[in-house]
Formats: sequence, C-alpha cells, structure tokens
Amino acid sequence: MRNNLLCLFFLLICSSSCYGQIFDQLSKNKDESPIVIEAQNSVVCDETASKCVATGLAKAQKGDNSVYGDILTVYFTEGKDREITSMTADGHVRMETPNEKAFGDHAHYDVALDRVLMTGGNLKIVTPKETLTARDSIEYWHTKNKGIARGNAIARFQDKEQLIQADTLVAYFKPSSEKNKEGQEKLQVDRVEAEGNMLASGPNGVVTGDRGVYFGNTEIVEVFNNVKVTQQGNVIEGGYAKANLKTNVAEMFPSPPHVSQSGPIKRISGIIIPKDAKRMKEKSAESGEKGSKKSKGRHAFPGSAKKKQDKSS
Repeated sequence: MRNNLLCLFFLLICSSSCYGQIFDQLSKNKDESPIVIEAQNSVVCDETASKCVATGLAKAQKGDNSVYGDILTVYFTEGKDREITSMTADGHVRMETPNEKAFGDHAHYDVALDRVLMTGGNLKIVTPKETLTARDSIEYWHTKNKGIARGNAIARFQDKEQLIQADTLVAYFKPSSEKNKEGQEKLQVDRVEAEGNMLASGPNGVVTGDRGVYFGNTEIVEVFNNVKVTQQGNVIEGGYAKANLKTNVAEMFPSPPHVSQSGPIKRISGIIIPKDAKRMKEKSAESGEKGSKKSKGRHAFPGSAKKKQDKSS
C-alpha cells in the first residue's frame, strides 16, 4: 500500500491553510512517515476480496493526521503493484489534523473521482476560523477545489461574526498570497454559492432569498429572488440585493442590474422605523426585562396569555 494512504482522507477536512499542503505531499510522495493502524477487536487483510478491515475503536494515523471509526476499510487492486481504490470509515467517524476536526457516521474516499464524501448524523467540520454543518452530506472534490454541503447547510465564520445558510452550499477555493511554514501556497475561500432558502447574516443585518453568492475577499453577498433585507428593525424587499456583511451597506433592486427585465417591473417595498420609535421599543424591552427579574420564580407570559393565567388562579 502507498505510505501516504491516510492523507487521502484529509482532503475534505483540512481548512484553506492545508488543502495544498496535503495534496502536495500526496502527489510528490515527500511524506515518508508510516501508517499506524490500531483496533480493539481485529485487523484482517483479505487478499481474495482485495481489502483490509480494522474493527473495534479503529484508528489509522499518519504523522499528525488521524482517522477514527468503529470500522476502517481499505480497498486495493490485485497484482504486484497494488493501488488503493478507496477507503471507508463507519460508525462514530472522527478525522483530525493539528488544526481541524470532522465528524460523521460514514466517510468514503474514491481515488478515481478524487472525492471524499461524509454522510450520517452530526455532520460537522471545525477549523479555527470556520464551522460547517449539514444534515445530509458533506463532500470535497480536490481537483476542482470545491466543497459541497447538502441539507440545511450552515457555514459560520466566527472571526467575522458572519453566517451563510441554505439547502445546499457549494464553496470554491483559490490560492492566497500567504504561504505555510513549508513555503507552499495556502488556499482561501473564493466564493460560496447558496441554493434554496438562503440566509446571510452579519453583526448588524440579515439578508434572505431563494439563492445567492458570498464572496470571500470582499465579504459581499448577492441574493436573488424574494429578497428581504433586515437591518436594525428596518425591512426592505425586492428581487435582488447586494449587501456588504462587513460594512452593513445593502443595495436593493427590482432585478439584477445586468439582467434584462421582461414584463412589468416589480416595485421595491420597505418599512423604515424612525429613531424615536426604535428608542421607545428599546426602553419597553428594557423595562420588561427589569420586571421579569423582580418576579422571582414566576414564568413570563405574553399579554393575552397572562390575563388568562390571572383569571384561572
């Protein structure tokens, strides 16, 4: 087996700082560290079936990278010069590098497709700057520098206090000007395409729509169809919006400026709350909080519900 086998599994979970590093080690075969496989129950290699299976709290480690699972399976070709065709991990799957972790029930790497696919419950990837969760699947296509999360996919950028959510998120990566300690290029998020029930939020505003695109360099999001922008209580609705999640500046249009409009033009509508009304609303909320603190051991009710509660007592 190739001694860089374990690196294949980590193309998915590495953050933008290590995609290039691991693939470079894989393609140039510079990493000569051995693969260490451990299992509580057994490690069985079946030449007839062309596979090796480790079961029972199984672990495969190569350098600082590790894959954990109830069962780890490696598939390879027949003959003298074996080639790895795929790897799978099943049950309580956890994959770790020094700075990233990924979780799921099942993980599969297909060598021919150069794709890692994770499925099952608790799908999550955690890096120092981002957290990605999904309900159905998370996959990464290395040759395309593309990652896909499906099913209530949520990408959180902790340091920017930003969040992108949709039925499906597709992230594209590109080389950055920075380099790692080995002098290799780091990758960074170029853009994230969101499809279906999109929501984008920053520290001071929220944008929703049918679909959209988030650009990593500018922190600008473009949202299409049934768009609603909410900023400090103000609401504006239209067909297309361009919002800067960093500066909280949003532009709303009936349709994308570069798309020709056929038929009647849809109007933009909005509700702007005056500052005085906002202050009164904030004061009312503050007084409500103070009142709730005074009534110890009692539940807070909405107005109508509270009247019913008083009558029944």
